[in-house]
Amino acid sequence: MSSFFPKTALLSVAAGTLLLAACQKQAVVPEPSNEPKLRPLTGAENKTVASSNEFAFRSFGALRTGTPAANLCMSPLSVSAALTMAYNGADGTTKAAMKQTLGFSPQTDAEINESFQGLFGLLTGIDSKVTFAAANSIWHGQQFQLAPAFTQKNQTYFGATVQGVNFTQPSAKDAINGWVSAKTQGKIPSIVDETKADDVMYLVNAIYFKGAWTYRFDPALTRPEPFTRENGSTANVNFMTLEPGAKYLRYQDAQQEIIDLPYGNRQFSMTLVVPRGSSTLASVGSRLTNSQLATWLQAADTTTLALHLPKFKLEYEKEMVDILTQLGMGVAFGGQANFSQMLANSASNLAISSVKHKTYIDVNEEGTEAAAVTSVGVVTTSLPPSVRVDRPFYFLIREKSSNAILFIGQLTNP
Repeated sequence: MSSFFPKTALLSVAAGTLLLAACQKQAVVPEPSNEPKLRPLTGAENKTVASSNEFAFRSFGALRTGTPAANLCMSPLSVSAALTMAYNGADGTTKAAMKQTLGFSPQTDAEINESFQGLFGLLTGIDSKVTFAAANSIWHGQQFQLAPAFTQKNQTYFGATVQGVNFTQPSAKDAINGWVSAKTQGKIPSIVDETKADDVMYLVNAIYFKGAWTYRFDPALTRPEPFTRENGSTANVNFMTLEPGAKYLRYQDAQQEIIDLPYGNRQFSMTLVVPRGSSTLASVGSRLTNSQLATWLQAADTTTLALHLPKFKLEYEKEMVDILTQLGMGVAFGGQANFSQMLANSASNLAISSVKHKTYIDVNEEGTEAAAVTSVGVVTTSLPPSVRVDRPFYFLIREKSSNAILFIGQLTNP
């Protein structure tokens, strides 16, 4: 939730909610059947995706610095979208700082807004076997009148619902949280803990993603196996098994292994970056950039080896103000902030007070627990060579035609 502190009023912006659910219901291995709905990206869209991806790696790197050993996950696309709605009401040095931090410097405001509109439209319909939905909303104190241009941009390009509420009443919080819960299929039930009389505005983005693997894991093969943490300790966790014959991309060298698992008709994928040998998450993370990931993926080959992957579910919440300040937009959070383009006929000085981000990710298959019990005792030494992800790793959810990163995180302790 991001909030705007004016000197005389408080503007709150709830930024960046995400649901990511990857569910596998049957142990079938289908080949893709339907052609994806592809179209070339415009030049402006390519710039926006590149900017968003660079922001993804910079913000995730800053996030990791504070808690390097924790399970982490964020949706850079969601954070970027929510902050861009706020950007549409910024001016002066505040606008320049936000533009620089979000990586939008080469683009005009029109290009930035049109690119988000086009990208969300592309992601929504590109794969009939994957559900992707993005929604935006603006909740403002009913005593304030929004600037027409600010409202028009966010309604036209972000499809934002605009609603006046009474922040002194609990019904305001309930309305915002009800909207968030509905847009994330109940996986993120709330983003606002309370509203106050001096709140001015909440800007909220919600993203929902659900994709079935192109080649599905067999729940009957799921069983507990050891996962080794970076401190050397181990824990038995449920590992899913993808049987030999399923196709996915794989690259490895002395320092890392890259695994790219497709969803649906292969337009979306989960990319795993796993340290090898004496490498650590930190050493691999220092090399993990947008261009380096592209290089690794270009060098990857198709493999049909069996794959053993931990089942995991993460729920994560983070206040992003400190991280965004580190990345260069600190002016937006203080008394010098300039959001003069948000409200009509108002001299109130507004500033962001909070950028609250919540994520949810569930990578599993139905019936995993029961299948794990019945499959204990399978002899692994009789199996052919396989790929085993049994140590901490990075993961990303990407859309391939646009190269957009929807989600980035690390799993250190399933």
